[in-house]
Amino acid sequence: MALGYTLVAVALAIAVIDWWAVAEDRLSVEYVAKPLTLVAVIGAALAFDPFSGAVRTLIVVALVLSLVGDIVLMVPTWPFEGGLGAFLLAHLATIAALLSAGVSTGWLGIGAAALVGPLVLVGRPIVNRARTSDSRLGVAVGAYIAVLGTMGLLAIATGSFWAIIAGVLFVASDALLGWGRFVSAADEDAWGGRVAVHVTYHLAQLAFVGWLVTGVTR
Repeated sequence: MALGYTLVAVALAIAVIDWWAVAEDRLSVEYVAKPLTLVAVIGAALAFDPFSGAVRTLIVVALVLSLVGDIVLMVPTWPFEGGLGAFLLAHLATIAALLSAGVSTGWLGIGAAALVGPLVLVGRPIVNRARTSDSRLGVAVGAYIAVLGTMGLLAIATGSFWAIIAGVLFVASDALLGWGRFVSAADEDAWGGRVAVHVTYHLAQLAFVGWLVTGVTR
């Protein structure tokens, strides 16, 4: 357990360096700090004693796929669709973990009421702009948003504090990323810009580790 908390602290420290690098446009630092943060998070997930071994396996798979997605999206010459696909698979692994842990019908209703409207409101212009540049990309982005929304909804439906925080932050991070890339690309500071994307993303991943430790706490 002590190793797990140490790795969480390390992940947070590296994440802060990454946030600074993004804010100061230090790409060489960002390219090291962002993936290294996920490496520390993966280490923490493996170091803690989880409430379910099967759930941990799925979350670790999701974290590894997220790390792959991070690396692909950082390299300008690599296709955006590759990173999108890696994160889509990561969300599918997370969905499997959430379903394995169990969800509550009541919390599912709360999640639907809280999440579906805002996700449609933000997702529609993102998909429309993506479709304008490439019809196939529009389909891929639409499918991704559907999977992302399902993950966020099921995270809320667990009724677990850390799972809810993780799911909501991940949805927020990807919504900010999509909005900045497709809708307001000319304004990099819109809604906090890339710094907000990285902060919400890293905190979401750490919150999933928190869920592994605390379990289902309805």
